Amino acid sequence: MQILWIIIAIICSYLIGAIPFGYIIPKLFKGIDIREHGSKNVGSTNVLRVLGAKYGIPTFLLDCFKGALPIIIIRYMLGMPELFLISDTYDISIVFGAAAAIGHIKSIYIGFKGGKAVATGVGAVIAINPIIGLSGIGLFFIVAFSTKYVSIGSVVASFSVAVMMWIGVLIKEIWIPVPNLTISYESQIINLVAISLIVLLIIYMHKKNFIRLMNGTENKIGQKKIQNITK
Repeated sequence: MQILWIIIAIICSYLIGAIPFGYIIPKLFKGIDIREHGSKNVGSTNVLRVLGAKYGIPTFLLDCFKGALPIIIIRYMLGMPELFLISDTYDISIVFGAAAAIGHIKSIYIGFKGGKAVATGVGAVIAINPIIGLSGIGLFFIVAFSTKYVSIGSVVASFSVAVMMWIGVLIKEIWIPVPNLTISYESQIINLVAISLIVLLIIYMHKKNFIRLMNGTENKIGQKKIQNITK
C-alpha cells in the first residue's frame, strides 16, 4: 500500500507541476500564445524575456509554488511520513518535486511541451530547505538583471542551490522540522543526489543558450519585447 500511495502522490505532483502558468498568464492578460514568441516555450524565462518583469516575475513565482506545493502537502500537511520516508531511513520528498518539474517540462495540458523547470525545481528546494531555496531565487534575480541574461541567472542559481544543499546538511538549523517527526539529516542523501541530477538536467537543457551566448546572439531581458502587446 505504501508504494501505491507514493505512486498516486507522484502522479498528483506531476499534474500540479504541469499547470502551464507561462501559457496562462500571457493568454489571460495579453491575449497571446507565448509559444509563438521568443524561444516558444512556456517557461518563466521566456515570459520574462518577451513581456518583461511585470508578467515574468509572477510566472516565475507561480512556477516555484507548484514545485513546492506537492512537498508541502505531503511532507507537512498530511502527516503521513510513509509517503516520503522509506524504512524510516531515506527521505524521498524531492521525488514529488521532481515529478512536478517533469510536469513543467512535459505538460500534459499543452501537448507535452513546457519550460526548463528552473523555477519549479527551486520551488521544490524551498519546500525542503527554505533558506537555500529563497537564496537561489534571490541569486537568480541578481544575476539575471545584472547581466541581462535570464539563462545565466538560471544556470548560476540552479548550480548554487545544489552546492548549498550539500553544504546545508552540515547546518541543521536551516532545515524545516517535520511536525511530530524527527528525521536524521543523513537521510537527506536521496534528496541531495536527486537535486544534483535535476540541476544537471536543467544545465543540459540550456545547451542552446550556451551556444547563443558564445555566438553573442542570446537575447537580453527586454531586448525583444513585442511592441504591440507591451503597451
